[in-house]
Amino acid sequence: MFGAILIQRLDSVARTQRMRQRDRKTELVEIAYRLIAQNGLEGFRIRQVAAEAGIDNGTLHYHFPSKEALIHGVVDYLIEDLQNNRAVWDVAEHTALDELRREFEDIRLRLRRTPEQFIVLSDLAVRSWRDPVVAKIFRRLDDGWHVHLVQLLERGIRQGIFRKNLNAPLCARAIMVALRGIGYQVRLPRRKVDELLSELAAQTEHWVTAENAPQ
Repeated sequence: MFGAILIQRLDSVARTQRMRQRDRKTELVEIAYRLIAQNGLEGFRIRQVAAEAGIDNGTLHYHFPSKEALIHGVVDYLIEDLQNNRAVWDVAEHTALDELRREFEDIRLRLRRTPEQFIVLSDLAVRSWRDPVVAKIFRRLDDGWHVHLVQLLERGIRQGIFRKNLNAPLCARAIMVALRGIGYQVRLPRRKVDELLSELAAQTEHWVTAENAPQ
């Protein structure tokens, strides 16, 4: 009995330690993310992360053995956030057109609330050209986004909302390029960005919808 209680206590201590390690890793990644947004990847220094976290370099290297490992942690952090659409449904039932509008609204909300996200993404996209690991992660992100959009467009075709002759894979890729391009306008005044995004959304709807389709 005593042995069982001891094992339970040891298990509890081990779980607590693992949770603390995860919390510390998350904190370090968030600090690194903020510093990359402020200074860019070229100005990013791992010792700054340690200083802001109030730890020494040895403790930081325990969690992330290299600068590259920490940057990859930032990429994973971004990907996890990007997989969650920030736009809230305002209707119980929704069509493919509603879902498409939600994609544009998600970008609008990100530009308003976390514009630094697009700055970090731009820096990381450049790095992916010479970092095979980052390139592989970005490719996985792109592939997932593309599949999601293709399925959305094909659903709209079946619903009779999007035109039957629409090339869903090509259209999905074009939407990705357009939305990513909007992200590069992050330094424009908010009103200008909103106008650009609204116009892009309207033009996209005009391009994909069938005549006399329900709105």
